[in-house]
Amino acid sequence: MKSGKESRGLLRFLALFALAGLLTTLWSLASPLISVPDEQAHVIKAAAVVRGQLQGESGVAQGERTQVLVPQYIASTDKLQTCYAGNALLTADCSPSLPSDTTMVRALTSAGSYNPMYYAVAGIPSLFMSGDEAVYAMRIVSGLFTAAFIAVALFSLSGLRQWRAPLFVGTFAITPMVLFLSGAVNPNSLEVAASMAMFCALSLTWERVESRSSWKVPLALAALSAVVLANTRAASLLWLALGVAASLLMFGYRPMVSVLRHRFVWAMAAVVAVGCALSLIWLRYANSLQNLVGNGSDDPPVQIVAVMLDRTFDFATGYVSYLGWLDTLGPTGVLAVWAALIIGAVCAALSIGNRPGRLAVGFLLTAVVVLPPILQIPLAKDVGIIWQGRYILALVVVLIAASGIAVRSLTVGQADSARRASAVLLTVMVFGHFYAFINGMRRYVIGLEDRSNWSDMVTAPRWEPPLGWITLTVAYLAVLLVAAVLLHHWVSRPAGMLPEESGAHA
Repeated sequence: MKSGKESRGLLRFLALFALAGLLTTLWSLASPLISVPDEQAHVIKAAAVVRGQLQGESGVAQGERTQVLVPQYIASTDKLQTCYAGNALLTADCSPSLPSDTTMVRALTSAGSYNPMYYAVAGIPSLFMSGDEAVYAMRIVSGLFTAAFIAVALFSLSGLRQWRAPLFVGTFAITPMVLFLSGAVNPNSLEVAASMAMFCALSLTWERVESRSSWKVPLALAALSAVVLANTRAASLLWLALGVAASLLMFGYRPMVSVLRHRFVWAMAAVVAVGCALSLIWLRYANSLQNLVGNGSDDPPVQIVAVMLDRTFDFATGYVSYLGWLDTLGPTGVLAVWAALIIGAVCAALSIGNRPGRLAVGFLLTAVVVLPPILQIPLAKDVGIIWQGRYILALVVVLIAASGIAVRSLTVGQADSARRASAVLLTVMVFGHFYAFINGMRRYVIGLEDRSNWSDMVTAPRWEPPLGWITLTVAYLAVLLVAAVLLHHWVSRPAGMLPEESGAHA
């Protein structure tokens, strides 16, 4: 019987991973190469790391890029986006194809001092492929890496005793921006997914300890996610600490204290400690913030805080859909969908959640608003105000997941009403994801003009992604619909069906 539950649990995880992986892969093909912020720097870094150059030759001045040796086709990526980046009227047809030349040459990257862990995985295809195909493959590998942790997060939410609301609300966190970043070579996406996975798996651990259920698997998943998170970007250790704190606010410290006598707990703690220590050593050794580029500001801290707080809701667009080199703001309808979903979830958690849930969500919400100004102040003198919404997206997805967990005891009186609510909200989300995806391709296929030029995508396309934009669009919609139907089926089960009966527990 136990093996049957484990098999169903594994099938659920694989289904979540497959759906997330398909969505990230389709995004990786839909966006022109090097059309995602800083992607060229990350591609060069990845190709260098898998060839043994963990850092390269760093400069001494702030903003000075790191020099590495990479194949010629990797170095040539700097020519791909210069003709259209920053101008949404221009299509991607001006971008040349990469050569297949694998001669090793010198190249510069602004990511040279970043932690090499992510790049050691993302750069693997560059060892045996070349040209455009190699960079697309690097994108796909990166997306699958991220998709695995998205699956861990959602799978962990589905393992809670009262799992319907947490799982459903947790899908709100997988915004078009998360999938867009996951379809590129950029550690930001892995940071987001690992942060959510760590928090959700740790929350499941504390609940299972409290109910004396099997807690070792979720704790191991939380530890793995924590190690990966700690070694993604410079601020990741902060997200790790805040995620752990939020989980303890949500479930209290007693579950953690009650298992401290177990060797397995200390083994997992040691794994996380080693991962965090490696991250700290790298940060001290490499000075990861030195490569940041920008124009310094002499504004006093009070003025910087005022400007950052004024831009709070502007930054929020980066949580949902801000594509290209910050030149393609998502359609208003897409932004409205996620504004309603996220604000609704947070307000529900703060108003009807239990007291620990309210504390955890309030703590995370405060951090999301207050931390950007605090983190920006020490950087302003050297690089100015460079903050983007995606920089704190890792904490935003934890806030959304925590909101779902906080309202886990919420039930809808009528089963029919619950099913209709699920169907309506999932339809809205499918619309939002699809609209963001096709509008992103429209920007590169025909350009975003003031007039409605949708028909030109069929009659006069100027750029085509691999497989063609129509094929990718149909495939994306098909995957979204399968995901929506599957999620609706899971959360609309008869009220008497327990997670154990559906294989939610590992």
